[in-house]
Amino acid sequence: MALLDSIDRRRFLKALASAGATGALAPQALLAETEKAPAWQNWSGNQRANPANLVFATSEAQLRQALRDSTGTIRPFGGSHSFSAVVPSDDTLVSLEALAGLRGQDGNVFTYGGGTRLAMASAQANSMGYSFNNEPDINLQSLAGAIATSTHGTGSGLQSLSGQVESLRLILPDGEAMDLTRDDGDAFLAACCSVGALGIVSEIGFRHEPAYRLKERTWTLPLQEAMDFVEREKNNFRHIEFFAFPLGEQAIVKTMEITDDPNDSSAREDSNDLLELVCKLAMRAGWMTPSLQKLVTLFVEDSTYIGPAHKVFANRRAVRFNEMEYTVPAEDGIACLQEVCETIRKQDINVFFPIEFRYVAADDSLLSMYHQRDGASLSIHQYFAQDYQPLFTAVEPILRRCAGRPHWGKLHTLGQQQLREIYPAFDRFQTVRRELDPHGRMLNQHLKTLFGETG
Repeated sequence: MALLDSIDRRRFLKALASAGATGALAPQALLAETEKAPAWQNWSGNQRANPANLVFATSEAQLRQALRDSTGTIRPFGGSHSFSAVVPSDDTLVSLEALAGLRGQDGNVFTYGGGTRLAMASAQANSMGYSFNNEPDINLQSLAGAIATSTHGTGSGLQSLSGQVESLRLILPDGEAMDLTRDDGDAFLAACCSVGALGIVSEIGFRHEPAYRLKERTWTLPLQEAMDFVEREKNNFRHIEFFAFPLGEQAIVKTMEITDDPNDSSAREDSNDLLELVCKLAMRAGWMTPSLQKLVTLFVEDSTYIGPAHKVFANRRAVRFNEMEYTVPAEDGIACLQEVCETIRKQDINVFFPIEFRYVAADDSLLSMYHQRDGASLSIHQYFAQDYQPLFTAVEPILRRCAGRPHWGKLHTLGQQQLREIYPAFDRFQTVRRELDPHGRMLNQHLKTLFGETG
């Protein structure tokens, strides 16, 4: 997470040592990791699988044949950045990694292979004079996986990646292919955010805009001042977000605007080792967490970063975590966040990672968290080696009371009936799903809970 990129590292570590925080917990011991990976696991390591068949198709023809020959449940995987159990299957896992690269350009619509990583696509578009309309701050996801979960950046007038799709090619479980555009109605709107429940997306056409540059500013504020600032200014910046530290009652605020400044800033300093150190310290000495949150923000300097959009959007996140994210109505976002923060303080829940707060514009994808509603997304993180249950169990009821819709790739506890109540187009999606996958071959155990006939 890039939230510490503006920190004065030397002064912070000196202050940490002078406070006696490290003690016997030397950095070498705190950073030690010994764990053997199974056949497949997601980025954080909370989801794992040992499938009977792993398919690495190098062409669409091979992919279609592999689906025809397969039996049982089929699940695709790309960058493996989802925290919910959308991938695991004991039957067939299909890698999209080789289905990558730019396939064609028609004006401002660029068509990419579904396995193309966002970082590759955005860099290639920039080299040809174009940019994605908006991007998230992690760019290692495959494009197919990113739209499957309505992955998003921030900006009250900007849609998620699913909202930027103009066309796509869907390979059904029986190996047949469908080319979809907006003219195809609900089939297209379902496929733009499908959680991989319809088939495997082999190609996606994204609507781009002329390449632009961004100026990012980062600074700190007391938490309530940050909430007031972001709520007041959310429509006055192209991008605005903040990271809330509930226990330390501080926040790191970030805005981005288009700039004509041609001078690139030097690369951001990599803060991941420092973040790992602080997370492990907070986990093992929870009584220090409020002080650590305050100390971190105390040493964050007001900074700016300028460069091509795709470079400014992207941050390197090497410190693993697990995540729950709900999107509530935009107008209720700050009030919901206030209640979440108060609950964390009252229950004295030990969490160092901040809550990321972002605005996203409405779209019409059937399962998008932003379906016909502007949203405020609250992303709740817990360090991967720490039990996330106390934190997520405490805040999820609040997010639900605020009419929150869960991010499909993040952890939540909702079943089919609850999802039907909060996603207005849920039954429209189900109609498309039953038509395209009548035997439910794309549904693993988790997706059966969400979409199965008895879910």
